Amino acid sequence: MWKRGELKRKSRGIIKKHYWRVIAVSFIVAFIAGSYNGTFSAVFSYDSSKEISNVVQDNTVSDFNDVQTKRFSDVILDEFSERNQTEEEIMENSPYKRGVFSSIFNHTVATGSIFSGIIAMLLKPMVKGAWLSLISAAAGAALLFFWWLLVQNIIQVGGCRFFMEAETYKNTAGKRVLYLYKIRRVWKVTRIMARKFLYQWLWSLTVIGGWIKGYSYMMVPYLAAENPNLHGREAILVSRRMMNGNKWKAFLLDCSFLGWSILSLLTLGLVNIFYANPYKAGVRAELYLALRKKAMEENAEYCHVFTDRYLTAPPAEEELRAAMERAAKMSESQNWREEAKAAWEQPLDVREEYPSALFTVPESERRFRMNVDYHCKYGVTGIILLFFIFSFVGWCWEVGLHLVQNGQFVNRGVFHGPWLPIYGSGGVLVLILLKRFRDHPVVTFFLTVVVCGCVEYFTSWYLEITHNGVKWWDYSGYFLNLDGRICAEGLLIFGLGGCAFIYILAPLIMNGLIKKIPMKVRILLCAALISAFAGDYFYSRSNPNVGQGITDYAWEYRPEELPEKRRRSHAAELLKERLDAA
Repeated sequence: MWKRGELKRKSRGIIKKHYWRVIAVSFIVAFIAGSYNGTFSAVFSYDSSKEISNVVQDNTVSDFNDVQTKRFSDVILDEFSERNQTEEEIMENSPYKRGVFSSIFNHTVATGSIFSGIIAMLLKPMVKGAWLSLISAAAGAALLFFWWLLVQNIIQVGGCRFFMEAETYKNTAGKRVLYLYKIRRVWKVTRIMARKFLYQWLWSLTVIGGWIKGYSYMMVPYLAAENPNLHGREAILVSRRMMNGNKWKAFLLDCSFLGWSILSLLTLGLVNIFYANPYKAGVRAELYLALRKKAMEENAEYCHVFTDRYLTAPPAEEELRAAMERAAKMSESQNWREEAKAAWEQPLDVREEYPSALFTVPESERRFRMNVDYHCKYGVTGIILLFFIFSFVGWCWEVGLHLVQNGQFVNRGVFHGPWLPIYGSGGVLVLILLKRFRDHPVVTFFLTVVVCGCVEYFTSWYLEITHNGVKWWDYSGYFLNLDGRICAEGLLIFGLGGCAFIYILAPLIMNGLIKKIPMKVRILLCAALISAFAGDYFYSRSNPNVGQGITDYAWEYRPEELPEKRRRSHAAELLKERLDAA
């Protein structure tokens, strides 16, 4: 028979062994799957799937007389027409007026749902008024349903899997929360979790049935995490049998965390994030393992569902090495022979991490492999040519963007030539500074954002102080901007573009084009480009490229709302325009 103290002791052991990992996993599960009530109550308090039902209820109860005299569809459209007017007022009063992120943020705040907000933003050029609010609400509800079905449930089950493995293995990776995608069992587990939700919702229509069945079905996600091939009905039946005689004890176990809940309220949720959530998740995983062990010791009739023999007991070393060799031979890797040989020669700790090669459902291999050597060497001439190539690509991007948005061809940038050195500098810097991180794309992305953000911010600052406050770009009015010099939207584009440059464009250009140019021709080409660039630089120092579409900005908000420094800069630009016109 399990005891609360023992479960909690084991959970604290998991936290001690994997502290930052369990914090990260619990945060992801709370944020994406909506688990751990109270952690993000302000974020997850809205449910867009209730929008239409609320409108129907409001109009059939409070406006019953109107329904008698008007068609039901007219009542709905009138309600959504009022809703649309409210949403337009909210967006009109928003301080963020420019950029895609600002539009998403404004529509999300106005509609109350990020899904409805994105749909409303996309449909706004084509649909207006009540129909815009109605369609965006309905589409948002549909997207929310699929998000719950295919993401939230899968992440929740993945979190259960992580904590179960963390009990036995020393180096359980946080990416285990995504293992159902890797083994391609999303639809099976989705059906299990959907059935659990349906049964529990039906029981919630009774007085206390929903509360009782919540504990009866508590083990369903853990059963799905161990055996994703289970049928939904069987998972529910086994969970009920496992919890038979344990529901009241499980309730008391939850009550024992009341102090942590109060402490979390006093710390605005920080205690939940940094301790209580992982603590609770670990205890529940330990409860499942304890009930599983008890059932197997008693040889319960449902023991056949516990198919993962390595969940609580690591494999023998020879067994694991044979599985690794077999996986290497079956992989699509070009070096499978070396990998198969290394399976028997490399040091091995069977308790290091769960042996995925021995799981009952094999992991799928990647079908698409791009043969790009992103570790290739570039050399001095290669770096110089890539600088000019990326500067030209950045110039084309800026010119093309202005052409699409305003219908005008404008030579963007401080210089007069077809190059924007800020793009070339950012590309070369991430190529050189982040070389050691190339095997870690996620780390590379975030570091690229940091590097490009620093380059853009200090370039804007330098240009402003050396040209009497004239600006060549200004992100004021964009969502999450810093002094108008950088913004989240631009940094995201720079991060994605920088990664594309590091992993695809630079290696392909270097190996497919630059290396085919004879070295003498390469040197002459670099000298010619540097000379032209130097001439443009010295000319542009005294005659910078300015004018309409380059250094002028049409403010879409009231300048008096801006900081004093920003207003002076705006006034200086207007004065310069008037003097030029005179």
